[in-house]
Amino acid sequence: MDAIDWRGLADILGTISWTENGHSESGGGHIARDALIEIIGDAALRDAVDFYVSRRPGSEVARSVLWLLRPLAAMERCREIFRAPDDDQQAADAINLLQVVADRRVLEWIPEFLASGNIGVRVWGIGIVDQLLIMKEEIDLAEAMPLLETALRDPAEAVRSQAQQILDMAAEQDDPPP
Repeated sequence: MDAIDWRGLADILGTISWTENGHSESGGGHIARDALIEIIGDAALRDAVDFYVSRRPGSEVARSVLWLLRPLAAMERCREIFRAPDDDQQAADAINLLQVVADRRVLEWIPEFLASGNIGVRVWGIGIVDQLLIMKEEIDLAEAMPLLETALRDPAEAVRSQAQQILDMAAEQDDPPP
């Protein structure tokens, strides 16, 4: 394995500020995550998505790494797999993975998932709303409402039920018990 060019990595991430007395640097968990994404590379992260949806032994390790890092390349690959007409199960598995990998950047994709003819995609798609609103608190209820309203009108009970549960949990968060 080649040595990591930490200075080059810091330049890519923009963590060095030059001053007349030298330099200062920023760090932290988000910078570590971004550095690991850069070190691993988009191609390997996209391959990890493909490996996960293949359901081969070791797929949960790939899922766990992607869950930790939440890289945009993995989010985009999940969407590509969903859009490929090849395999309904892989499409659903990709959105299942996206549920834990997603951040607010995928919010605009969710209507496409909720409009899918694949019930698995719709169930996992509303699950993304659950993750972003309830679990990760990255979006607020006002952002989630149009998606929840769509899901509440879904022909599948599983989608409607999950949307109602999300609304109920959001109400509990806004009005915690005494």
